[in-house]
Amino acid sequence: MRQTLEKEIKALLKKQQSKKRIYKTLATEANSIELTNLLNNLPLYGRKKNTFIVTLFLVVLLTLLTIKQGLFIYLHNNSAVSLVLGCVGPIIHVYIIRELLLSHRLAYQLLPLLSILALFRQENRITPDMYMYLSMAVLSGLLYFFLFPKKELLNTPVH
Repeated sequence: MRQTLEKEIKALLKKQQSKKRIYKTLATEANSIELTNLLNNLPLYGRKKNTFIVTLFLVVLLTLLTIKQGLFIYLHNNSAVSLVLGCVGPIIHVYIIRELLLSHRLAYQLLPLLSILALFRQENRITPDMYMYLSMAVLSGLLYFFLFPKKELLNTPVH
């Protein structure tokens, strides 16, 4: 149900309809909360189209860092525990890449936070990685405020 509703919303957003109009069109008693959450977590099509190159740049940066971490895990695996713990970061990166490609709000919320937290680890403070994490934090933060302005958020209906 959620995927079909999300596809309908994306189709209507692509037709340049406003979120309030989409809500009025698709809202029922059963799906009003889910519909509100989906509308709040998807950007308007025009904004998404305008920021596609920047989002793609974020995906490329995150992919490079994920490959680097994967190679590091492969080359320096000392035990099964360190292998499992080392895979947590790349798995989270893959999830964020997926969310970025789908233009979900969660990716733009998590990426600045996780990029700043990554800089607390000593091995991430080398020259190329540090600048990559900083640029990801700044770009994804700016994209979050551009793609999902507070004035466009819909209130969750109360039953």
